[in-house]
Amino acid sequence: MLGFAAATFGQEQMVLLKRGDVVARFELGDNIKCKLRNGKTKAGMAIRYTDSFILLRGDTILFSDIYKIHAKGKRKADFRQKVGTVLMIGGVGYFAIDQINTIFFVEGQSGIDEGVAITSGSLVAAGAALTFLRSPYLKVRGLSIRMVTPESRYYRYE
Repeated sequence: MLGFAAATFGQEQMVLLKRGDVVARFELGDNIKCKLRNGKTKAGMAIRYTDSFILLRGDTILFSDIYKIHAKGKRKADFRQKVGTVLMIGGVGYFAIDQINTIFFVEGQSGIDEGVAITSGSLVAAGAALTFLRSPYLKVRGLSIRMVTPESRYYRYE
């Protein structure tokens, strides 16, 4: 019975909620890096989550002290990133289709069309800027930080 209780106790997760939707999820053993309201940065491996603080190996972070939390790889793609991905795919596809058209269907023309190269390059550059230029930190202003257990509706098994 004691082993069962310890196993369920160790399955905590910390979630960042915005209007009832999970924005980011952290599990035990994840490396957490936070910028605090006083300007300091704390980082470490999460050993335990409670309702009011994160217990790191050798340190403690109160939820109320967190200004930003490093959430790279923990959150879903937003609309801007999805549009950027579509623009990059469209730019590469436009260039590839023009090259195929030039090779197989146009007589006497070879090389790269300057207008197509400028257009496709612009699409790829704009898409890359939208996709990859994103801060790894997530401000917790307007978010709710919660510790969830397997009984919670926000809990996710992996």
